[in-house]
Amino acid sequence: MRDVRHDHSALALNTATLGHNVPGVGAGWSPEQTIDACAERGIGGIVFWRREIEGRAAEIGDRARQAGVQVVGLCRTPFLVGPLGLQSEEAILSDFRQSIDQTAALGTDVLTIVVGGVETGTKGVAHSLDIVADRMAKAIPYAEACGVKLALEPLHPAYAGDRSCLTTTRDALDLCDLLASDSVGVAIDIYHVWWDTDLP
Repeated sequence: MRDVRHDHSALALNTATLGHNVPGVGAGWSPEQTIDACAERGIGGIVFWRREIEGRAAEIGDRARQAGVQVVGLCRTPFLVGPLGLQSEEAILSDFRQSIDQTAALGTDVLTIVVGGVETGTKGVAHSLDIVADRMAKAIPYAEACGVKLALEPLHPAYAGDRSCLTTTRDALDLCDLLASDSVGVAIDIYHVWWDTDLP
């Protein structure tokens, strides 16, 4: 196992760690300050949230590379289903394409998907995941054309109602199999799936 006590080059900071995923909270650093903090500490990678790079993705990606920090991903697509998402499929797919564009402009190739909670008026998780699969299938050709990989992130079941009806690694892998694209994979966050007995 790699010893990261003194060599931080294999680490990547997700700016949610600083609270930057929520407007008006967190460290309040600009993307440039976050990049500089990573570079000063020898942290080799960074994952931004869309709200931080709005309108400046290419500029921020260039700035990171100049500092010797690799942008390893972007969080996240819009919610594809559920009560917290956009109201129409057209709006969801438009914002999905915009998140793909931002990922490509940053100069990275991984876009995290947090799918959203159970769709209102459906019969629960299975039906909601069917909607997720359909909406992803419509976005995959665009992602492939842009060279962007889509990483499904299952969240802890406590978030199932509003943030993610995708809670198990098995369901995430089943979606990958269903969608059958080399551009779709799974992002594993142990914080969310430590309880999942099917994880191995």
